[in-house]
Amino acid sequence: MRHLINKIAERVRAIEDRLTVRSHITIAFAVMIVVLVGALAAGAASIAYRHTSELINIRLAATASITAERLDRYMATRQREVHLFSKLELLQGLWQGDHAGLRTALEQLQSSFSDFAWIGFANPDGTVVASTMGMLEGKSVAQRPWFRTGLHDSNVGDVHEAALLASLLAKRADGEPHRFVDIALPVRNANGTLLGVLGAHLDWDWARNIIASSEANDGGTDTRLMVMSKQGVVLTGDGVNTKRFDDRRLAVILQNRAGTTFEKVGDRDMLTAYYVSRGHREYQGLNWIITASQPADIALAAAFHTAKNILLIGAAVGLLGVFIAFLIARRISSPIHDITLEANRIGRTSGPTMLQRQRGSLEVVQLTQALRSLLRRIGFAEERTKEAELRATENALQLKDDLSRLRQLADTDYLTGLMNRRSFVVAANDAMEFALRYKRSLATLMIDIDHFKKINDTHGHSIGDIAIKKIAEVIQSNIKSTDRAARFGGEEFVVLLREADEQTALALGDRIRHAVERAVIGEGKTLLAATVSVGISLVSDRDRDVQDMIERADQGLYVAKNTGRNCCVLMPASSEHGARAA
Repeated sequence: MRHLINKIAERVRAIEDRLTVRSHITIAFAVMIVVLVGALAAGAASIAYRHTSELINIRLAATASITAERLDRYMATRQREVHLFSKLELLQGLWQGDHAGLRTALEQLQSSFSDFAWIGFANPDGTVVASTMGMLEGKSVAQRPWFRTGLHDSNVGDVHEAALLASLLAKRADGEPHRFVDIALPVRNANGTLLGVLGAHLDWDWARNIIASSEANDGGTDTRLMVMSKQGVVLTGDGVNTKRFDDRRLAVILQNRAGTTFEKVGDRDMLTAYYVSRGHREYQGLNWIITASQPADIALAAAFHTAKNILLIGAAVGLLGVFIAFLIARRISSPIHDITLEANRIGRTSGPTMLQRQRGSLEVVQLTQALRSLLRRIGFAEERTKEAELRATENALQLKDDLSRLRQLADTDYLTGLMNRRSFVVAANDAMEFALRYKRSLATLMIDIDHFKKINDTHGHSIGDIAIKKIAEVIQSNIKSTDRAARFGGEEFVVLLREADEQTALALGDRIRHAVERAVIGEGKTLLAATVSVGISLVSDRDRDVQDMIERADQGLYVAKNTGRNCCVLMPASSEHGARAA
């Protein structure tokens, strides 16, 4: 991330270097104007948005509450009608004996209030003895919720689909199932003895009609009303029988009882107000949730229009400001432009070698005087500078060459050209810190020439040195450029492998071992073959430093030496596991 920021900053500075002072001033004015006008437009748009949103939310909340009150009043009236009907003295003789007369009375009640889809009277055992159109007569409704609750008290059940009546009622034109709200209450004689349960099914179309009427009178605002049960299931509106809100939001709505929210429906943002019905008089209510929603793009069209006009006016003011800024910038930068042209001509032609005096501002006059004084000093110092630069260049080259030779002598083994122990440990510690910090793999190979003392004793130390150099070449040629190899003294070598797991380390150890085994060592008539033993270790979180990993590799080398030589042995980090040979 930091590298990206630096890269962007460098590119910005490169663009700035190609711009004139006139351009800088013009751009600065333009940016300032755009920021100020943009801030003004954003502030005005935000204020208009909040104000309009508050007004829309108030109107939607009023629509939702009024609709809820209409639903509650309607249900209270229907419940009251059924209750009064059950108390009519004229019907007291019909509840038990005259079922035909009771059916006629029920049908008269239905004809007076067409929203009742079915009205019936059932004995205490649940058998329907009289009903409108004779539907369900002789059938048992003992298991229906409305009957069981109606045995004890007046009850209003929530919206549900027809069960027993589904096959008896004519199918709806829209193909949807019949849905009812149940009203049930116990019927008792003068002595308080239970005679049965009077049940009435209100066709849910009455609620749809109320919703449609409210939506039709929304003033062209495209308001959408919806009724949901207290469980959040849609009863009327889009998505019937689906759950609109999740449990968390539903709990908040039922707790607050009324409020507004912002939601996304499909691909449209909606302003939504909700109101939980509270019942009316004797009607306790079913906690229906009524929502009134309006698309945000329609509700906030006026705010967007105002913001658009502000932006257009701001754009016009901005263009005028940029033009004025350009004129001011040209007037300010003109003397600086002239100074630049004069300075550019000095030394390029046979003309003047001194700047012309410029005017325009105090800073321009001071700049001209300072440059003229500087040019006079440059002439005196130029020759001395050239001589000093020549001597400094010679000394620097000599010093660089000396430092390079010293660094090479300090970091490499004189015989093999590999890293020595000191430089290897420094590089290995850095690699180990990186591997442990970023959870990367790292391996160490400890390599020792088998029977090296015998080679020295038999063929002399010169052949021994040749063997060491040859094996060093083999090791160097088999590792990657990111790996490091060093001579630790005598016939021992150590190799540090980056990004190497157990399989990779074992494979490299075998490759080096086989390459040494195939190599021909010596000079003239003295030729011999040699082998190496290899100990291997991998980095572990328990390693204190690279010496712990090298020590494990040395232990693996010790095992390899004692198990026949010319082999590779991996020494695990945990002492609970034995070494593994390849």
